[in-house]
Amino acid sequence: MLFRSQNTSGTKNGNGGADERPAMSPTEIKEAEEFGKQKDLIGRILSDYEKCGLIGEESNKLLCYLAMTSRKMPEPLSVLILSSSGAGKTALQDTALAFCPPEDLVKLTSLSAKALFYKEQASLKHKVLAIEEGAGAEDASYAIRNLISSDGLTSEVAMRDPQTGKLTTMSNTVDGPTSVFCTTTDPEVDPETKSRFLVTGIDESREQTRKILDFQKQRHSLDGLQVNLEKEKIIKLHRNFQRLLKPLAVVNPHIEKLSYSDDRLQGRRAQPQYLNIINAVAFLRQLKKEIKTLNKNSADSAPPREKIEFIEVDETDIETGHKLAVEILGKTLDELSIPARDLLDQIDKMLTAKVEKVRSSQNDREATLFKRDLTFTRRELREFSGWTNTRLHNHIKELVNMEYVVMENARINNMQTYKLIYDGEGKKSGKFIL
Repeated sequence: MLFRSQNTSGTKNGNGGADERPAMSPTEIKEAEEFGKQKDLIGRILSDYEKCGLIGEESNKLLCYLAMTSRKMPEPLSVLILSSSGAGKTALQDTALAFCPPEDLVKLTSLSAKALFYKEQASLKHKVLAIEEGAGAEDASYAIRNLISSDGLTSEVAMRDPQTGKLTTMSNTVDGPTSVFCTTTDPEVDPETKSRFLVTGIDESREQTRKILDFQKQRHSLDGLQVNLEKEKIIKLHRNFQRLLKPLAVVNPHIEKLSYSDDRLQGRRAQPQYLNIINAVAFLRQLKKEIKTLNKNSADSAPPREKIEFIEVDETDIETGHKLAVEILGKTLDELSIPARDLLDQIDKMLTAKVEKVRSSQNDREATLFKRDLTFTRRELREFSGWTNTRLHNHIKELVNMEYVVMENARINNMQTYKLIYDGEGKKSGKFIL
């Protein structure tokens, strides 16, 4: 059963999906176009978030706005916000989705296991599905992850034909793609479901709490009253801007210059997330770009051929997307225990010494050797670091689990070898992508 759906569209199209879009006046269209073409669009979006009551959390605010906007893309972003109760995860999600046109938003409080399979065919296509709390949709996790991965759902159920009395099957299809938002306080989210989302958390530091408390007091001042009066106007402008965005394809002409670590199996899923974040930035900035066309080849060679409209990723999109990807997908050494950090430093020093030795003594081909090209054993590491076997065994396991080190050979009766896929980043507690 579904509760409190906030899809406010009233009329339906032939596919059974909502298709009510308010008409915009020429003035509203002009204002929305000027908004989308401004030089610092990202900065303006973050500023409007603050005016709507959300302080700090710049990376999270931009991520959620991009994910909401990406609903019109072939591969939309989905976001899972994980934090402690009362930290502000719902406020982040609600503020971001306030900028979404109501006709493109389906907001639920609870979701049963089979509910999504029986929705109307176009009811989720290029929409945002927002679930207020993950606990209310635990039974629907299978449907949610398939909606994200497969761009739709198809189900068949047995039913009795009322005329013949015989059992037959009824098929139902729910089209995607869909951008999914969800919040939770449970860190033990099903890994299969979690891997489909870009997972982020709320800043729970004392400094952020202080900023929030000061901001809350400011909202009760005269300046705060004036800002509150602007909120409705700001939200309306964003919704109109979103309505102007066309479902254009995005092409990245710089794709050969971008790379992702191939040392981990997880890279197969992380790289598409990284590239899709960059594409989403380009898609958001489409009003500032030239729309190009590509003639689509068809079986019938006779004209006219179908034309595909697309925009191209530029260096600004890559820079903005990369910074955001580092914040969302990146790691920090603070995740490690102190002994594990010390062991990581020992491994780094040991392999650095090996590389320098080779570079100083071998030919040009071997002089291009890097730390990631070398393997090592626990025995080598014990002899270099002076650690006991038990201590080393416990903490190298943590480095493997956190994917700073990978096991190269795990066969029985063979010596275990490892590779380092960490290159010295984040020593000042900054985030980085391996």
